[in-house]
Amino acid sequence: MWRLLWVFMPVVAHADMSECMNIADQNKKNYCMASYSGSAAFCDKIQSYESRNQCMRMVIAKQREATYQTPKPPKKEETK
Repeated sequence: MWRLLWVFMPVVAHADMSECMNIADQNKKNYCMASYSGSAAFCDKIQSYESRNQCMRMVIAKQREATYQTPKPPKKEETK
C-alpha cells in the first residue's frame, strides 16, 4: 500500500535547495524546502491539508531512512 502512495505523491526535482527559493507558489516552495531539509517546519506552512499531510509523510520517511540506515562496512583492500 505504501508503494502506491509514493506513486501519487508530487515529485519535486530540483538541482539544489537554492532553486526552491525561485518557486513563486508558496506551497510548492515549502514542499521543496522540506524535501531538502528534512524538516517538518516547512510542511507546517503549507495551506492545503492534503499537501501538508503528504509533506509530513515524506519528511518522516526521510528521517526514518536517515536514522535507521545501516552503515556500510569499510572495504577491505587486498594486499598481495
